[in-house]
Amino acid sequence: MLLATLILIIWTSMARMHELPVQYPPCFFNPLCTCSKVIPDLGIVTCFNVPMPRIPHPINASKVFMLQLENNGLRSIQPQFLINTGLYKLQIKHNPLSDIPDEAFLGLERSLWELELPYNRLVRVPSKSFRHLQKLRLLDLTGNQISHIAADNWRGLENSLQILKMGRNSIDKLPADAFAGLTYLEYLDLRANSLKEIDPSVFRDGMAHLMQLYLNDNQLNRIPYSQLSSLKRMRVLDLSYNRISRMIHPQLDAEIRGVQMSLDVLRLDYNQIDQLPPGSFQHFFKVNRTYLNGNPIQIIEQGAFKDSRIKELYFTDCDLYEIDSPDLMGLESSLELLDLSGNNLTFIPNLVFQEFDYLRTLIYRENHIDTFNPSQAFNGFQYSMYNLDLSGRKNGMIALQDLRHMRNLRFLSISKMPGSTLSQDDFAEFGMDIKELHIVQSNLQTIKNHAFMHVRGIKYLDFSENSISSIENDAFLEVGNSLITLRIAHGFSSSMKELPNAPLKTLTNLQHLDFSNNKLRSMPDNSFHFLKRIKRIELQDNEIDAIQKGTFQGDIHSTLESIDFSYNHIKTLGTHTFVDLPMLQTIDLEDNLITNIERRAFMNMNRLKYINLRGNKIQTLHDEAFQNLPDLEFLDLAYNDLSEFDFAAFDQVGTLSSFRVNASHNEIHRLTSNQSYSTSSSSSSMGGMTQSNIKVLDLSYNNITEITRYYFKPVEYSLTHLHLSHNEINNVTQAVFGNMPHLQWLDLSWNDLMEIDFDCFKETKNIQVLKFSHNNIMDIPAESFRNLKKLRIVDLSHNRLRSLADNLFMEAFIESLDLSHNQFMRLPINPMSLSAAASLSILDLSWNFLSGVHNNDAIFRLRGLTWLDLSYNRLVRLDDGVFSDLSQLSYLDLSHNKQLILEPRGRTFYGLEESLLFLGLSNISLLSVPELPFHRLQRLHLAHNELASVPAEMASNLTSLHLLDLSHNDLTVVPLITHALPNLRMFNIAYNPITMITNTSFLGIADSLELLDIRGLSLSMFEAGALCKASKLRTLLSTAYAGVRNFNFPTILEHNHGLRHLFIHVQNETELEKEMKGHYPVKLYNFTFSGRALKRIHSDVLHGMRNPHLHFGLYNTSVSTVQKDIFAHAELARNVTVELWHNEIRTLQNPSNAYKPAVPGKRFLLRLRMRGSHISCDCDIGWIEMWQRKHRQYQEDRCNTHTELNNYEREEGNEYECWDNGWDDDLRESFCVNKNNMSVAESLKSDLECGWSSANQIFLSNFLGIAIFVLAFAIAF
Repeated sequence: MLLATLILIIWTSMARMHELPVQYPPCFFNPLCTCSKVIPDLGIVTCFNVPMPRIPHPINASKVFMLQLENNGLRSIQPQFLINTGLYKLQIKHNPLSDIPDEAFLGLERSLWELELPYNRLVRVPSKSFRHLQKLRLLDLTGNQISHIAADNWRGLENSLQILKMGRNSIDKLPADAFAGLTYLEYLDLRANSLKEIDPSVFRDGMAHLMQLYLNDNQLNRIPYSQLSSLKRMRVLDLSYNRISRMIHPQLDAEIRGVQMSLDVLRLDYNQIDQLPPGSFQHFFKVNRTYLNGNPIQIIEQGAFKDSRIKELYFTDCDLYEIDSPDLMGLESSLELLDLSGNNLTFIPNLVFQEFDYLRTLIYRENHIDTFNPSQAFNGFQYSMYNLDLSGRKNGMIALQDLRHMRNLRFLSISKMPGSTLSQDDFAEFGMDIKELHIVQSNLQTIKNHAFMHVRGIKYLDFSENSISSIENDAFLEVGNSLITLRIAHGFSSSMKELPNAPLKTLTNLQHLDFSNNKLRSMPDNSFHFLKRIKRIELQDNEIDAIQKGTFQGDIHSTLESIDFSYNHIKTLGTHTFVDLPMLQTIDLEDNLITNIERRAFMNMNRLKYINLRGNKIQTLHDEAFQNLPDLEFLDLAYNDLSEFDFAAFDQVGTLSSFRVNASHNEIHRLTSNQSYSTSSSSSSMGGMTQSNIKVLDLSYNNITEITRYYFKPVEYSLTHLHLSHNEINNVTQAVFGNMPHLQWLDLSWNDLMEIDFDCFKETKNIQVLKFSHNNIMDIPAESFRNLKKLRIVDLSHNRLRSLADNLFMEAFIESLDLSHNQFMRLPINPMSLSAAASLSILDLSWNFLSGVHNNDAIFRLRGLTWLDLSYNRLVRLDDGVFSDLSQLSYLDLSHNKQLILEPRGRTFYGLEESLLFLGLSNISLLSVPELPFHRLQRLHLAHNELASVPAEMASNLTSLHLLDLSHNDLTVVPLITHALPNLRMFNIAYNPITMITNTSFLGIADSLELLDIRGLSLSMFEAGALCKASKLRTLLSTAYAGVRNFNFPTILEHNHGLRHLFIHVQNETELEKEMKGHYPVKLYNFTFSGRALKRIHSDVLHGMRNPHLHFGLYNTSVSTVQKDIFAHAELARNVTVELWHNEIRTLQNPSNAYKPAVPGKRFLLRLRMRGSHISCDCDIGWIEMWQRKHRQYQEDRCNTHTELNNYEREEGNEYECWDNGWDDDLRESFCVNKNNMSVAESLKSDLECGWSSANQIFLSNFLGIAIFVLAFAIAF
């Protein structure tokens, strides 16, 4: 039953991974959003990556079932704005929301069931906003900046709330009865906070319905037995990634005597438990599944599991050297699964499990077992064993016949075998129940006829990582009706050049075939003709040079859904290569050598959604190359050699979908039409006129200099998005852009535009987003935008504009206007009508020539403004009360106006006292801090001034301050104001002439501090205890201070148990050996180094890290070679990510020693980012090719790896995007300094011939959504 469940889960997740998301049609109120229904009931409304400073008004005039707003730039929610919607679910995610008004959800009292507000900037629980929601069952506040919670936060939800998610906030303490009123709460998530302990009063009321409690990734140092003992119905307790070192504490015996919990799941993964003494589980009456993975456990003492009644026990990646019956005493009558993978076990004692009558699953994967006698070791339970895993490169040889007495096996995985041949004799006397067989990393060379005669019920076969040179024709005869999946990825010998199609003829029930990552060169056209139920074919990373016509046939392959031929040597796609395949959804032909696509190469496939032709050498698309593909959603032609783009290639393509075409990064110089169009009314009836249904067209990153008249006529009634950035277009004319009535998004940034015709958008009236940045525009005619009544987002930055014509925006309701990096000398208010000015929310005028902002500039007309950037101008003065009418202004940046005068007690900011959240006053030559009466202000930047002190009394007006930037001033000591800012979380005092950091320097903010920047100080003394009280500190930026005696990061950080990110700047030449020697906090995983003085990094710098996840970054250094020893000495690291930018890197050696993802006890590269690097392309980087191959071979592992390795510093649902084509583009944008700047991707694919041996058996894969530190720092400051 367990095996069946496991297989079902695996197959279900694989199937889910290959499902494309449902695409709903555009919404009437904003075609950039999608709606599942039309008015008056819009159904599911999704606005993903749609610029939207405010929620659109029409939403409140319609019924909506579900509203999803993600990454919109949404800064506020208007009160009562959803009153008429009748929402069931509201999700607002990844937006800069800092607060929710009390009346935001008025009107939803009896309809809203689910409220999700994750990954915003909320600093408090918006309890008054949802207090009246009578039916709310789910509340998600994950990933905000909430530091305190109170019992009355949940008032009003007592009788409805069932799921509460508060993970990834900054909570360090739970008050008494914090959740007591939530009578029906079943699920409570408090992971990734800063909890050091749980007070007994928190859960003392019992919370009668609570079943799942997540306290993982906090700072708990002991299991809170007594504190949780009242939770009688709790079934899942997650304490992983804490600091727990013991299961029991003798000094607490009296306190917890008699306490016992009954659980289904107990997670203690990746703590610091090194031994299990007798009675370790005495406080658990029953635990069905217990996870101790990743703990440094070396000793299990007899009696550790006495009376524990555990069913499943996991010891993956621990330090066990032996395991014997006494170690597991007490589990004889309950244990069903034992996972010992990734330890140091060298033998399996005889009769070790003789008394374990219920043991069904045994996993010894990736150990060091030399030899053992299965009949002796497994005697006593050989008939009850269902699942057995003995695989692993370092495990000894196992003869299949030695396992024949295990008659009820369902699942078997082994590696080394005594012989290289698999025959029917190997399975003689095996039971008929075996369903899944893995022989991986073995020495298998031959599979003989009738090999599976005795095991006819097999559904899943995996022979990957072998060297098979022969499969006889009738090898799979007896499993032809049962086998569903066959995998021989990287499993064929290099001598196997032709796909072995004869053995496949008997597999009439096969659904998934994976022959990826081999050396196959040819494929007979009848290879798959007998696979009548095949759904997925994976042949990526071979050397196949052609797909013959007739290889795939609709009457045979009526169930085929997915084909992957990426990274082969296919040169052309002939007529009817893919035709009449009724269920096919995806075709992947990425990075072949395809030069042209002939007429009707893709034809008559009604469900096809996705064609990937990225990274080929396509020069020509013949007319009607793609024909009758009505449901096609995405065609990727990026990174090819197209010299033209002809719409005639698409015949009845995407007629039923939102069809997107990506033709970026090609060699297109001119966009010319092969047809001549008349401007007369009869043109629409001309015979043979091309029509296309492309809605989103990306032609960016070409070399387009000219677009001929009427080029877009075939798509003028279908285009909604047109991307033409990074070209060389010099004008915008009516003949090209003037008749696209449905166009919503036009991007012409990064071109050579100088002129915009007055009638360029004559009939193109529905544009919402217009991007003209990074051009040479000097003037825009007043009539140009007059017809654009729906224009909302305008970017004219990085041009040469001195002014804008009056009434340029007449009837449009502009929401965001970016005029930065131009030559404006006055506020451009007159270009906007009264309505346009009133609707404006975001205005960026940075990097202009403004000398002042005056009351007579009519800035009062911008009464809806929330965001104003006036930095990098020439401001001298601001009139008193000049912002007084901007009652909604929350962001104001006046930085880098060196001559700006702010009177100490002036009225410059009068009127902003209740609204301002961000204020930038950096580099305005301040000698003292002006009066700042902003009790709601959260972020204050005072960097690059001449401040010698900051008066402590100013803190009384800044009680909500979370970020204070005092870098680059004249401070000689840490200012005392920090003692009066109880909510300060991010503090920057870098590059001040401070000479001493003492044990009392940061005492005032120690309880709240999360980010500290102390780079570039003039230190001569740094006391070791200076940071010891900062228990919530997560990010530290510091110089490696050569002038401080015995300066050592591990010593300084000894007590900072919550630290995750360490950014080290090097000013003096050093290899960082002595500065980095010692043990680091267990949560620290991000090590980023910067500074041109850093030329070489000592191989031991990461030796003291204790986290299973490692992010290694180099920014702006002089390091030329990154040695593999740096990663090898990080002995506890398992998942590795590497980020290199603005360096002198020439060689990056292999960071990994695992052959695939999630191998216990091995390092595994998850991600490499080196865009823009110029490296030496030789065999020292040859491993990268195999890394890419392994990425693709183990796609399921990338998308579905174990949560204990993935769910760390990432957002759920934000794991590696399996359908994203762009993950390899980083290597396309990295270059070979020794090969005339050829791209690294191209060099690895065609020019660099190192052979597979250059990988040194070390391969790489997977994805982890670890946000790079520099990005986080940029956002913070």
